[in-house]
Amino acid sequence: MLSFRNVLAGAAIAISATVAMYAFQPTPVDACLHPPREFKIPIKADAQKGLIFFVDGYQETVIRPGYKLDTEGMKVKNDAVEGFTTIAWLIPTPNLPDNYKEADAAMFSKLEEFTKPEENVGLNSAQEDGVDSDKLEKHGAEFLEEVVVGDYKIQPIKASGELGVLEMKGWLKDNGFGEPTDKALRHYTDAGHYWLAVKLHNPKGLPANGEVKPLQIGFKTDKPVYPLRIYEGGGTFDLEMWVISDREVDTEKSKAYGLQTVEQRDVMMHQANRKTTYVDLPEEVRKIADDTKALAKLKKGDLHVCRFFAAGINDTIKLSEWKTDLTLEFKTVNETKKD
Repeated sequence: MLSFRNVLAGAAIAISATVAMYAFQPTPVDACLHPPREFKIPIKADAQKGLIFFVDGYQETVIRPGYKLDTEGMKVKNDAVEGFTTIAWLIPTPNLPDNYKEADAAMFSKLEEFTKPEENVGLNSAQEDGVDSDKLEKHGAEFLEEVVVGDYKIQPIKASGELGVLEMKGWLKDNGFGEPTDKALRHYTDAGHYWLAVKLHNPKGLPANGEVKPLQIGFKTDKPVYPLRIYEGGGTFDLEMWVISDREVDTEKSKAYGLQTVEQRDVMMHQANRKTTYVDLPEEVRKIADDTKALAKLKKGDLHVCRFFAAGINDTIKLSEWKTDLTLEFKTVNETKKD
């Protein structure tokens, strides 16, 4: 594990975080990710996959961006597309993560099998902030020390006030990240978020099928979070997300964000392994938490695994109407006992 505190000694890290990804488009295409400027083939958005491990105010998040590429007329060798060597996107976080890793590429396929829908034979098991006026006059954009992990290169940025917004927008455009919408950018910047300008690079070419290595980030937060508002104004895409915790997510409240569980999608089905233990998780999934001390508690007792689907983000799910980012709530002890 790469400790970010070792890289940025003395950096003040506030607590309570959230992670989201934004896709930038330098040309008028339906892309969720930003390719090199010289790469002229449109990249289309595809399903994004995410995993959250959460316990006692700490979250380990794994994100794999999704894209589709029409390879007609392009050179492809071993699924690597010639000339398509880099993708870039932005991850806003209210606080600096304390570690970064590349996750196992097979992890999500293992999770899909572990939580596959099964036919029901019984009952279902689960049914804008104000801005400090003084803050607007301070700071600017602060570019912290760059982090490199595997094929990922990550530039943390702290932007504050109107000057910070302008400076960061200019830097993003000049460095191949395009420009996020002002509304989305200000939502996170006014809330004091950090930004991670992420680039995934492989000189041999990135895969046409979009199955790149996921990026893993750990941080502290009061509740499980997977913000999506940063995608406002982008292309339509789907999200598949898993949450693993020692507490059970309130899946009635999560419906307000357009999320559906296996059971909510089809009352005749239920998700396998809704309740499990750490040792029973797929090995590729356990690797996410094995070396993270803050998640050690998850290795004891029962775990709740919840698989969510969100279809048609920026279409049927209208991010422009959201007042907050995706934040998950847990059931109370009494509610859990009733199920």
